[in-house]
Amino acid sequence: MDIELHTDATWQALALLAFSSAITPGPNNLMLLASGARFGLRRSLPHLGGVIFGTATLVALNVVGLGALMLAWPALIPALKLIGAGYLCYLAWRLTRASPAAGGHDAASGNARPVAFAQAAIFQVVNPKVWMMGLAAATTIGSVDFSRAAFGVALFIAVALPCVLLWAAFGVVMLRVLTTPRAQSVFNLTICAMLVATAGLMIVA
Repeated sequence: MDIELHTDATWQALALLAFSSAITPGPNNLMLLASGARFGLRRSLPHLGGVIFGTATLVALNVVGLGALMLAWPALIPALKLIGAGYLCYLAWRLTRASPAAGGHDAASGNARPVAFAQAAIFQVVNPKVWMMGLAAATTIGSVDFSRAAFGVALFIAVALPCVLLWAAFGVVMLRVLTTPRAQSVFNLTICAMLVATAGLMIVA
């Protein structure tokens, strides 16, 4: 299997794409930040796993041609945007109803639940940022040769995983810092506003 690890600039470009896409703010990272702050890292791991699985799946599907199919049916894109924006607004609404956690973990106080693995994975289907990332990855990888495609997806996961983990871990740090109910409420409302703003950008972008 010749994937030219040391000489092919494709993999360097793909790693840079994965890093820049996964480390910058976006719907997934904001949700993981909020989840880490509300539920801690361990309970946020299924959410994180769903993000990585869903993203990797879409990257793989784009590499084998699904992205081209989407571009051939542009009417689907506004529908995906609306669904994704609606889901973000729903999550923002849930945050506004979150009661500040006594001693930190809001999850222990009743109905609050972190985003499940399946929910996070399915959300990637309506996340325009992931589609753009998948299309860019497919263009970068180029050939649909199985070995190149498989290595490209694995590289993407290896680079993106620590990036999104960092956002969830930062949420855990915020959990330690925000020790008063007022501070936790301000944090929740800030994340809520950012999610709504992201939903608006989803629609107009």
